[in-house]
Amino acid sequence: MSSSNSSVVKSRMQQSKLHYNCHLKCVVFTCHRGPNSGRQFYRCVYNQTEDDCRFFKWVDEEEEEEPTYVTLIEFKASDARNSKKLDLILCMMKVFVVMVFIDITVRLYLG
Repeated sequence: MSSSNSSVVKSRMQQSKLHYNCHLKCVVFTCHRGPNSGRQFYRCVYNQTEDDCRFFKWVDEEEEEEPTYVTLIEFKASDARNSKKLDLILCMMKVFVVMVFIDITVRLYLG
C-alpha cells in the first residue's frame, strides 16, 4: 500500500495479543482510498514519527499466532532507549529552571 493512493484513519486500539517491535499492543487503521478501501491493518502506534518501528500487517491476514514473548535483552534495549529520552527531558527541564532562576535574579537585582 503506497501513501500516494490511500489515506488512513486510526480507528481504535486493538486489544489483541499481537505486539510489535515497540512492545506495545497494535493499533488498527482503516484504508479509505484505492483498491484496499475499507480494509483494516495494524500499524505502529508511533506511525510517522521518529519512534515508528514500521510494523504493518493486514487485519484480515492475521493468523492464529503464538503469544509474543519479549526477551530480556529486547526489553532492556527498549528500556535503555526510553531511559535516554527521559534523561534528555530531565536535563532540558533543569536547564529551563536554571534559566528562569537567572532571569528572576537579574530582574530583582538589576531591575
